Amino acid sequence: MMKYFLVSSVLFLLASCAASSGAVRRNATGMQPSDARVWTEDLRSDDRKNSYQVKIRVQDKQITGICLLKKSEDGWRGTLINEFGAKAFDFVISQRKCELLNTISFMDKWYIRKTIAADLYFLFEIDNPDASFQKHTVRTVRYDQAHALVVDYGKKKSVTRSPDGILTMKNRTHSLFYSFEKMEE
Repeated sequence: MMKYFLVSSVLFLLASCAASSGAVRRNATGMQPSDARVWTEDLRSDDRKNSYQVKIRVQDKQITGICLLKKSEDGWRGTLINEFGAKAFDFVISQRKCELLNTISFMDKWYIRKTIAADLYFLFEIDNPDASFQKHTVRTVRYDQAHALVVDYGKKKSVTRSPDGILTMKNRTHSLFYSFEKMEE
């Protein structure tokens, strides 16, 4: 019995070493650490109203529309409306959290509001070193990959800014995908 325990322990140790060396190899191929900001001045202005073409997708369902965003004295205020002008929700992002307001009925469930609010907070405060998620043990890691900036938040979320300025966010925990494309005014 002791032999099997020793053999399985050695195999486990070897498998752990192989898994960690694969992660090092993956980082060496085309991923360069970066300190670039996700939100450039071209993508978001503190002085003007910002508007984005938005897609939120979960499994086979998708919400498309326009997000209007404006800086206020206490953070960011925004609204998401569909192409017909129906409001999906309003949101307020402060230093500590995001709150959804006036949520459309089919999205007005605590777990949906909580998930979307956390995702929007992460997306809009990703460059803020004082954001509450920056204080957790899971850290954001930024790197350039194939001319795109990628920010990973552990295995939970990632944000990618493509060279054409489109921001995509993946919530891996809930299989949610967000896309924000700046609209010209």
